[in-house]
Amino acid sequence: MVWVTDRSPLWATAGAVALAAVVALVVTVALDLPVGRPMGMGMGGGRGMDGPTLAELTLLLRVKVALATFNAVLLSVLAWNYLVLYRELPNRFTGSLILFSLALLGYAVSTNPVLHVLFGFRGGPGIGAFTFLPDLFAAVAVVVILYQSYQ
Repeated sequence: MVWVTDRSPLWATAGAVALAAVVALVVTVALDLPVGRPMGMGMGGGRGMDGPTLAELTLLLRVKVALATFNAVLLSVLAWNYLVLYRELPNRFTGSLILFSLALLGYAVSTNPVLHVLFGFRGGPGIGAFTFLPDLFAAVAVVVILYQSYQ
């Protein structure tokens, strides 16, 4: 990236990861996302036979927002790096890297619950730990490929 060209790949990656973590934290804390009550849950909000409590759903949703936002910021940095590289070395490989990073960025943005709330979805059944695990794996992959992009 232009703003980190004088630094080592490790520092550039660490800076991008720190930026993504701060943005994810701010977005997660600043938003008050509505969580729908799971089916079968009474007014008491206790655990029933149908799944997690409202507090657990809220926590899972916040983790999902944080990971999806983290991924989106890192993928934006990665796409920018590939665009800069493409300007210097326009070939099919760097063009493919741009498409790859933009596709992953689309995945990160479309799986973010913030986008779902903006379009009217209010949560509900089907939200669980496996909802955010793909984002966790994608975050690890993005950090590794971001580090490699500075090499």
